[in-house]
Amino acid sequence: MNVAFLCLGGNIGNRTENINAGKKAIELLLGKIVSQSGIYETAAWGSDSKNNYLNQVIQVHTKLPVKKLLSGLLQIEKKLGRKRNSTKNSDRTLDIDILFFNSEVIEQKGLQVPHPRLHERNFVLKPLNDIAGGVTHPVLKKTVSTLLKNSKDTLAVKQHDPIKNLQYICIEGNIGSGKSTLAQALAKNLQTLYLPEEFEDNLLLPLFYENKKLFAFPLEYSFLLARFNQLQQVFKTEKKLIISDYSIYKCLWFAKVNLTPKNYSLFKKQFKIMLDQLPKPDLIIYLSTSTENLKQNIKKRGRKYEQGISDGYLNAVSAQFDKGITKLKNVKTLHLPLSAYHRGLETDSIRKINNFIKENFG
Repeated sequence: MNVAFLCLGGNIGNRTENINAGKKAIELLLGKIVSQSGIYETAAWGSDSKNNYLNQVIQVHTKLPVKKLLSGLLQIEKKLGRKRNSTKNSDRTLDIDILFFNSEVIEQKGLQVPHPRLHERNFVLKPLNDIAGGVTHPVLKKTVSTLLKNSKDTLAVKQHDPIKNLQYICIEGNIGSGKSTLAQALAKNLQTLYLPEEFEDNLLLPLFYENKKLFAFPLEYSFLLARFNQLQQVFKTEKKLIISDYSIYKCLWFAKVNLTPKNYSLFKKQFKIMLDQLPKPDLIIYLSTSTENLKQNIKKRGRKYEQGISDGYLNAVSAQFDKGITKLKNVKTLHLPLSAYHRGLETDSIRKINNFIKENFG
C-alpha cells in the first residue's frame, strides 16, 4: 500500500465545498483518506489576486502507482472546474498537489516528488505539520516540523473560521420541537446574537386555538407582518451573526395548514413580496421529532392555549415543514432528527451544527 500526502486548495467558488468534493472523489476513485489537517486560509501566494485561498493536507493510502494517482487527481481537478492557463499562480477552484509519495524521490516529466516548493510555503507546511510533523523530507533530510520552524515564508497562515462568512442562521421545527432552547444555546456557543420570535404578544393566538376557521387568516397575516418587521429592523442595525428560533418561511408552511385554498393563494402573493425584501438565511437547521415528543414538550412548557392541540394538527404541520424544507432553493439546510430529549442533546446538536458549518461554508 502506498502512502501519499496531498494538498488541496482553491480560492474561487465555494472553497470549502470544492475541497470536500475533491476529498469525496479521491476516496471514491483513488484511495482511502486516513488523516486530514485543519483548513487554513491565506492571501494568494505569488500573485496579486484578492481572493484568499483555503488549503488542507490529507494522507491517503492508495494501491495506485504515482503516475496513475497524478492522472486521477488531474481528472478530479478538471471535473471540479479547474481551468489551466499560461498565467502562473492564477485563481483556481481546486488544485491538488502530491507532496510526498512514500519516501520516494521522483523526477519525471510533469511530476516532481517531493513537491519542489513545499519547504518554501507555509500554507503547505502548516497543514502538513498537523498530520505529518515527524515525517522526514527525503531530499532535505529534515522533518516537516523543522522545515516549518526554519521557514522564511512571511505569508500569514490562519486557521479558517467559517463563522465569519455567516450572517443569519435559523432554527426551525414544529411547535414544541425545541427551537428556542437550541437557538439560545447555539448563540451562546458562537458568542453572537440570539433573536427570539415575538409571538407571546399576539392576542390572536389564543383566539385561533378556540376558533381556527374564524381567526386563521388574521393570525397568519399578523405573524407574517410581525416576523417581516422584526427581521427587517434587526438587519438594518445588527452586524453580528444572528441566530433566530424561526424563519420567515414558517409563515407559508403554517398558512398552508390553516388557510382555505383561496386565502392561501392571496397570502402566498403577499408572502413573496415580503420575502424578496429580506436576506436569505445562510443556514436553516430543521428539528424534527415524533408527535408524542412534541406533545410532551408542549405539556411541559405549560402554555394554556396550546394544551388542546391535536395530534392531527401537529402531524399536518410536520408534513408541511418536511415538504417546505426540501423545496427551499439557494439555502443550505441541516436536518437534525431528534428521537429523544436528554441532558446532552444541546451539546450533541451544537457539535453537529459546528461540524456542518466547517464542512459547508468557505
